[in-house]
Amino acid sequence: MLLIALAACQSQPPATAVATPSPQFTIANSPFTIHNSPTPSLATATATPSPTPSATPTPTPPPLAYLAAAIEQELAGFRGLSSYVIRDLETGEEFSYQPDLAISGMSLLKIPILINAYRALDRPPDVEQRKLITQTTSLSDNFSANLLMQLAAGQPNTYIGADVVTQSMRDLGLYNTFIAVPFYADPKPDRPLTYLTPANQRTDITTRPDIHRQTTTGDLAKMLEMIYTCAEYGRSHLLTRYPGEITQEECRDMLAMLQLNDLVKLLEAGLPEGTIIAHKLGYVGETYGDAAIIYSPARTYILVLALYAPGWLEWDIASPLFARISALAYAHFNDPAAYSPQVLAAPPGTEQHAHTTSYA
Repeated sequence: MLLIALAACQSQPPATAVATPSPQFTIANSPFTIHNSPTPSLATATATPSPTPSATPTPTPPPLAYLAAAIEQELAGFRGLSSYVIRDLETGEEFSYQPDLAISGMSLLKIPILINAYRALDRPPDVEQRKLITQTTSLSDNFSANLLMQLAAGQPNTYIGADVVTQSMRDLGLYNTFIAVPFYADPKPDRPLTYLTPANQRTDITTRPDIHRQTTTGDLAKMLEMIYTCAEYGRSHLLTRYPGEITQEECRDMLAMLQLNDLVKLLEAGLPEGTIIAHKLGYVGETYGDAAIIYSPARTYILVLALYAPGWLEWDIASPLFARISALAYAHFNDPAAYSPQVLAAPPGTEQHAHTTSYA
C-alpha cells in the first residue's frame, strides 16, 4: 500500500448540502487503475503543432506500471494521503491512484473558471478581460477569479457565476468539482454551503476538504485533456457539449494562459529548464495540488498530483516530493535509460485494473 493510513476521519462541520446527481459510481478493489484509450493521431487529425522542443524519434517508453512503482517507492515514507493521475496524450495510456479522492479546490478551480470565462466570450478578450485572465492564471489572484465568474454569469453576481461553473462540471460529467461559495465570500442563508459528491461521500479516507470548494485529481485530468484535445485537434467533449460557445482558438488561448503560472514551482521544479508546462497549482495548510500538461521532447502528458497531511503539510516536505515525482515522470517518457535492465526484466507487481475509456 502506497501510504500510511490516517487516523479516523474527523467529521465536517454541519452544513447545508445539495446532492450532486451522478452516474454510477464504483470504487475498484484496488485504488490503482490503468487505462488504455486512443487519443486522436497526429497523422489523422488537423492538429496545432504542440510546443514540443524536439521532434526527434525516441524509443517507446515502457508501460506506466513501471513509473507507478517508482512513484510508490518515492511516496513510501510520506505520512499522509496522495492522489494522482498520469496520462500519455499520444497513446491514451493512463495510470491513476485515488483519482476520486475529494480535495480542497484551492486555486486548482481556476481551470474550470477559465473554461467558463471563455464560454462567455464571443470575441477575443479585450484589454480588461485579458488582464483578469492573466491575473487569475499567472498571479492566481482570487479577486480576479471572482470577476471572471461574474463574466461567466453575464451579470455582476459572483454566486451566480459559481453556479455556472458548478453546472458546467455536471454538464461535462465531472461530478466531484464544485464551487458553492466564491473566493473571499461569505456563505448566504438562502444558498447551499456545499454539495454532496461521490468523492466527498467516501467513508474510507478523507482529506478534510474545504466544504465550499472541491475537486479531484481525476476531474482535473479530464478537464485538461478536454482543453488539450480541443486545442490540438479541434474536437473535444467541450466542443460537442458547448457548440458555438467554445472554439479551438479559445482552447489554445487557455493553454497559453496556463503556461504563465510560474509564480511558485511544484511539478515545474522537477522539469529541465525550458520545458513547457501549462498548469495550475494551489496549496493550503494541509493540501497541495498541481494539475499540468507537460510538453516534453518525446511525449506530451498530463500529470496531476495532490498531497495531504493532517494538521499541516510543510512546504519543505511537499515541494521536493512534487519535484521528484515530476522528474520521475519526465524521465519515464524521455530517458531510455530511466530503468535498469534488471528492473525492466521484472515487471512491477502493482495491482492494476485495466479498461478502456476516453474523456476528450
